[in-house]
Amino acid sequence: MKSPPALLALSAALLLIACDKPQETVQAPAKPAEAPKQEAKPVAEETKDAAPPKTPEPEKPVEDPTVAMFKNAEKVVDVGAFGTDQRVERADMPQRGIIIFGREAVEHAPREHWEQWDWKSFKARRWGRYAVRLTYTMKFASLQTQFRFGTQALKEALRVAPNPTKHYLGEIYIDKPGDYAFSLFAPASGADAKLDIHELAFIPAPEGPMPKQLADGSILLEAKTATTWSENMRYEPKPEKNCLGFWTSEDDFAEWEFEVVKPGKFTVSVFYGCDGGNHGSAVALKAGGKELTFTTEDTGGFQSWREAKLGEIELGAAGKTRLTVDPVNKVKSAVLDVQKVVLTPAG
Repeated sequence: MKSPPALLALSAALLLIACDKPQETVQAPAKPAEAPKQEAKPVAEETKDAAPPKTPEPEKPVEDPTVAMFKNAEKVVDVGAFGTDQRVERADMPQRGIIIFGREAVEHAPREHWEQWDWKSFKARRWGRYAVRLTYTMKFASLQTQFRFGTQALKEALRVAPNPTKHYLGEIYIDKPGDYAFSLFAPASGADAKLDIHELAFIPAPEGPMPKQLADGSILLEAKTATTWSENMRYEPKPEKNCLGFWTSEDDFAEWEFEVVKPGKFTVSVFYGCDGGNHGSAVALKAGGKELTFTTEDTGGFQSWREAKLGEIELGAAGKTRLTVDPVNKVKSAVLDVQKVVLTPAG
């Protein structure tokens, strides 16, 4: 059956309308809203109010602990061997009055349980204090020793010494002239250590502490603080004397080592005594590179003290220094007795 012409025309018109209608597109899901971007500030504005960055400090160098130890120490002690309190022996040490015992004077007398070395013959000419110095070699290990002089005992450990080594054992006091014997003891291992004694020496030592400059600047050098480099002259400790006496040789001399805190110029006074008939000897006082001399007078007795004002000396540096009283000659049987030396700041 054929469609009427009017119906065909309507269908064609509808088809044309459908073909011209725009197609709908599928929209993508909406993106979340982005936060608004802040406008970048110029670099100058950002740092305008901010504190300037700190420059890192350089690391401090680490100080050697040994150097720090000595810097912080109140007093640095001279040592003659690392790790010990052995004294450093002065190169210019006087020899007057030192008593030496060589190899021939010692006898090795080993026992079943210990080693022993004996000095059987010593005639002391004077009393006084002495430092005991041992010179030895030892091939192996270390060795505990004990030196005995009468009732006095000195205990010391000796270290290995392939070459002759000096070691101070301590100090002894000889209370009167006379004959003495003494010994050194060690464990039986001393034989294995091969201890070989080369020499023993008694070295004069002061009988009082080292003097130190006083608060008022003066320096008091008493008789008991002197080292008596002598064969006969000595410190006399009796209260009524308290002096250096028995000065029967012009070769004997006294030396003080003391500590100067405030250097400068000082006037020097020696307090001495001289018995009638013995006066007239010349005596020199030496310190600070200068020598002052005086001639003894009759003071009415060896313990009748008189002040001799000698003049001035200059001690130019702080620290330890030395002063000696040294006779130039002896005109009669004795030179003088000395009670003390006093240094007073000049001016």
